[in-house]
Amino acid sequence: MLIIKNEKGVALVLTLALLAVLSVLAVAMVFLGRYETRFLVKERLSDSALYIADGGIEYGINELQKSTGYQGTSEPCPLGNVGEFSVSVSTDDQPANHYQITSTGFVPNANSPRETRTVRSVVNIVPGTPPYAVGAEHGITVADNVTIKGDLRSNGQIVLGSNVKIEPSSVGASDGSIYTSTGMACGVSIGQHGGNLSMQPGREIKSRGLTNASQGGDTENTGIYQESKITSGNPLIVEGDTSADTNPLGSYCSVDVTGLDNMEKVVYEQFTELQSGTTFYLSNKVHKFTQGVKFKSNVTFDGKGTIWVSGGSGVYGLELCSNVHGPEIPGQPGKYYPSDVNLIVSGGTWSGADIMINSNVNINGLISGSTHVDANANVEIQGVIESGGTVNIDAKVTIQWGEFGFQVPTKNFPATTVVKSWREL
Repeated sequence: MLIIKNEKGVALVLTLALLAVLSVLAVAMVFLGRYETRFLVKERLSDSALYIADGGIEYGINELQKSTGYQGTSEPCPLGNVGEFSVSVSTDDQPANHYQITSTGFVPNANSPRETRTVRSVVNIVPGTPPYAVGAEHGITVADNVTIKGDLRSNGQIVLGSNVKIEPSSVGASDGSIYTSTGMACGVSIGQHGGNLSMQPGREIKSRGLTNASQGGDTENTGIYQESKITSGNPLIVEGDTSADTNPLGSYCSVDVTGLDNMEKVVYEQFTELQSGTTFYLSNKVHKFTQGVKFKSNVTFDGKGTIWVSGGSGVYGLELCSNVHGPEIPGQPGKYYPSDVNLIVSGGTWSGADIMINSNVNINGLISGSTHVDANANVEIQGVIESGGTVNIDAKVTIQWGEFGFQVPTKNFPATTVVKSWREL
């Protein structure tokens, strides 16, 4: 075994070795610190780009709420002094009222970005839609064998015939109730022809009329008459109601006529009668008839749009005769899509009704009249029927509250946005 007797200089050697090791560690720490700093800066810039891209999505939503014709930014938009974003909007392969927004965030700018992030979101811009399936200022009459999916609401009397069903507009929806703001006797009159009313659990019927207790029972003087004819659902019955549910609505004519007139439109200056077998091309436009219009039997509405009668006089402002529908479903002869059309009468003097919808008509849209709307047998409507006067619904009619197939500007009911998806690309 080697034994070192002379240990002079060992401390110096150890010191030098230790200094060398420390120097290496110091250099490593410097490089590591620089790397971590660069990494943290990159991460911070990348996060900023993501936040900016998300801000672009919000910007796109805001613009779509102003106009659903918005297609995106023409050049990058600055977001303060942090960065820029660009937005594009597409409706390709999207359902009605759905928009795909793609946004890219740039830091510090789009010309020389240090970091970029791109996100995509699909949003449903729900046009301002009245909260009722059927609404009328002065009253609603519902005949036998009618199904209404959504709320009935009126400032006047609501009369229900035999075998009427009031249901939610969709699974899980909270609507499917009846409200009247009138304090008159029989504000809601049930089962006028000896039949029954069917509702779903958890719903309600409210009237400002007199209570059973004050009138000694369910009499013709009470606000809700013939409650015993409610056969299912066990709805909450409230007479003498003073809640916001029965506050009178300011107007049951929800169309913003000024906004409607500002949309792309075709104007017809004479009373127009469309012959049987006609295909009427809506072409995503408003079709304004200043003197009224009549669509005879077997008319096909192609595309989406709005039929608007602004004035005139006669029996009906807007009349749909039998068998009016959308295009035929491919591979299903004799089966047709609903017509994506709004029917609006805002003016004129009509002895019969503002809008008359005859048998075998299938519509997805808003039906709005200023004084009276009449829907006859075998009519299916997804959307809303409303009137500044009265609504009459004849037998075998189904009305389901829902979004309109073509945008129509409304008052007092702002558009809402539902985000369907969000992901980073």
